[in-house]
Amino acid sequence: MCLLAEQNAFGIKPDYAVFADTKWEPQSVYDNIKWLQSQVSFPIITTSNGRSLRQDVVDGVNAQGAPWMTLPVYLSDTNGGSDGINWRQCTKNYKLDPIRRTIQELLGVRPRQNLSSETHVEMWLGITEDEALRVKPSRNWWISNRYPLIDDLPLTREQCQEWFAEHYPGRNLTRSACVGCPFRSSPSWLDVKRSEPALYSEVVEIDALLRSEEHNSRRMFRKRAYLHHRRIPLEDALRLDEIELQENNPFINECEGHCGL
Repeated sequence: MCLLAEQNAFGIKPDYAVFADTKWEPQSVYDNIKWLQSQVSFPIITTSNGRSLRQDVVDGVNAQGAPWMTLPVYLSDTNGGSDGINWRQCTKNYKLDPIRRTIQELLGVRPRQNLSSETHVEMWLGITEDEALRVKPSRNWWISNRYPLIDDLPLTREQCQEWFAEHYPGRNLTRSACVGCPFRSSPSWLDVKRSEPALYSEVVEIDALLRSEEHNSRRMFRKRAYLHHRRIPLEDALRLDEIELQENNPFINECEGHCGL
């Protein structure tokens, strides 16, 4: 969307682009942000809530430092109770809130200062045509959402990938997503395993840590927490995923990484 905006595909260019860093993205995402900054004429601002989601998960605390888990981890009751999933708060705490605060700072609005009734911000969101179910109005009265890849230049995610490959051959377009996000698909987990082996080894250890006696999640949920939807250790889950993917498509013996875009 930024690259198309630079080419005036949407009539005007944005004043700013904002990237909310949870401090738990693959290195390839940070590399792409740095590269993108050299490709567009408008500023790309990196913001955060000042904390590391990775470290907060390890410590078993939320964005305020209190004992809690913000990740939507999968929960398994080994005592005959029902399984479940934790309430997702990470997107709001580590993404949406920092972006909103950054916008207010750009407007010159101090914390807890009331906004003028004439304040209006148009926020562009890069949701594609095939993801139209994600389109929602803004929760802030002074922000109106705009969806250029739906309303201005309708494109699917696949078409965006094709456009990028044509204009920037040889460059990998990595999807921004936290390394340990429980909502990763099986192919996406496998892509992390193959493309970011050091980060993958670390997240396997964090997954196991969630079920250790010393971690807060055992006391908070009284259930076992997992990062993978199978509700088994991540390494075991991905072995099963690899087998299933090969059985479903015997002509593909390895993930090519497209699901990570």
